[in-house]
Amino acid sequence: MSLEETLREHERAWNDRPLLRKIYRDWFALLASRLARVPGATLELGSGIGRLRELVPDLVTSDVEQTPWADQVVDAGQLPYGDGELSNIVMLDVFHHLPKPAAFLDEARRTLASGGRVVMLEPHVSPVSGLAYRFHHERLELDGDGLAEQSSTDPLDANLAQTTLAFFKQRAELTRRWPELPVVEEQLLSFVVYPLSGGFTRRPLLPAALYRPLSAVERALRPALGRAAAFRSLVVLERSPAGDRDRARDRA
Repeated sequence: MSLEETLREHERAWNDRPLLRKIYRDWFALLASRLARVPGATLELGSGIGRLRELVPDLVTSDVEQTPWADQVVDAGQLPYGDGELSNIVMLDVFHHLPKPAAFLDEARRTLASGGRVVMLEPHVSPVSGLAYRFHHERLELDGDGLAEQSSTDPLDANLAQTTLAFFKQRAELTRRWPELPVVEEQLLSFVVYPLSGGFTRRPLLPAALYRPLSAVERALRPALGRAAAFRSLVVLERSPAGDRDRARDRA
């Protein structure tokens, strides 16, 4: 199935599933609240059906192929922006698809303005979610390298563990190689509600009316259950001013 065919199925699910819309709109609000307020464009990688623009009107949408919802075709490893031109790079369920995660981080370091951010919300592999993800259609490789280049070039290929590996298990290596992109926030999210929603492809097991009360319970239990049961993580990187000094030195 092509990327556009997959996205059209996602659009049908979006229109048919009120619970899915509630979950994603809350995620969009979370992402939007973490955006840096510095000069530059806000680029979304892997925009899918483009619904984040409902909360971020000036968003530049993109995908790896031309789609009806994307403003641009963008390769995350070769961003079509100059040094320091971006204020934010936003990703929802995209980093774990990147075949060259290190190249993306190099490009984020180059294209973000001082104080600019990478804001992503991704699958997280915890002891509980790891069991469930073994039945997911995307592969799960917990013994891999979250920063290494992948062999597949299929935009729909993914390793569900890539974000967990790169930003949690390999934090020391991340900091060593990209000191200008420190992690300034991380949150572990989604213990019950999202798995029961069925996502875009499975049958929902939770009535939409129960979303708000169960979400409140999840937030209350987050400190106790996060590491053991989270299905998602929010990760925010912020471009440090040190990078601007490096650019000035390189141009001198």
